[in-house]
Amino acid sequence: MINNIISLFIQQVPDYINEMEECVRKNEPLSLHPLAHKAKSSISMLGIKDMETDILQIEQDSKHLRNLDRLPSLVANVKQNYSFVFVQLKEYLERPALSA
Repeated sequence: MINNIISLFIQQVPDYINEMEECVRKNEPLSLHPLAHKAKSSISMLGIKDMETDILQIEQDSKHLRNLDRLPSLVANVKQNYSFVFVQLKEYLERPALSA
């Protein structure tokens, strides 16, 4: 089950991040909210606290149209954290399974 959660994270979150970057580029903050909401569950399930904090901030700020000047850096932080976590999770999935 953990491997499935990790696999979904690896598959889905980059798409959400790319779409969030596009929303920032187009200055469409309201469109960020649903993307951040979707990404939040995968991030939360893996317990990635730094990423979770940023994604929650993106979700709330874009929903309430506040602190809009911070959204680009928050999205960039999420992307950077994803890149770091991706390498670790990929290595975890590629490790041979331990025999019981």
